[in-house]
Amino acid sequence: MQTPSKPTVIRTDATGLASFTDDALLVLEISKREIEAGSIASSLERLHAVAESRETALRYKESLVIQVVGYDDDPRELAEIPEVRAFFARLTLEWPHWLWFLHRQVGAIRLLMALLCHVKIHRTAQRTGTEFLDSRELVSKMIDLFGRGNAMFQAFGISEAEAQASADSACAELVPR
Repeated sequence: MQTPSKPTVIRTDATGLASFTDDALLVLEISKREIEAGSIASSLERLHAVAESRETALRYKESLVIQVVGYDDDPRELAEIPEVRAFFARLTLEWPHWLWFLHRQVGAIRLLMALLCHVKIHRTAQRTGTEFLDSRELVSKMIDLFGRGNAMFQAFGISEAEAQASADSACAELVPR
């Protein structure tokens, strides 16, 4: 991610995002209402705006975080909520570019992959952890995202080295520390 000296956090619609020209931390806020309705249109519109050109793809590389709102009173982790999992599975079928755009070192990639794969949530008094139950499933989902995301790299002339560096950093996010 290109780190701005003073990060700007953007909460806007697709039109506002498309006209913004500075570096920023992008928050994709998705409401419980959208999830329960299975309505991916608004999220998809905002995601398409981020990936609409070479300029925006490079500007917002590793700048996106996911915020799901409305489940604060639900004791389950997001990966345990079937409606949330179904929403992200459907959204990901339409938009595969997560691994290029998701912010690093904040758990965004781990969250997305937990929503797309079978996981077990481990709880202790102070921490919650996520265990991927089938490493082959995780690898398969990652390969699918990388493969379908290559079309954007080719369309925008993003070099193989840049794409590989992004892939490497995305994979590194899933390695336990």
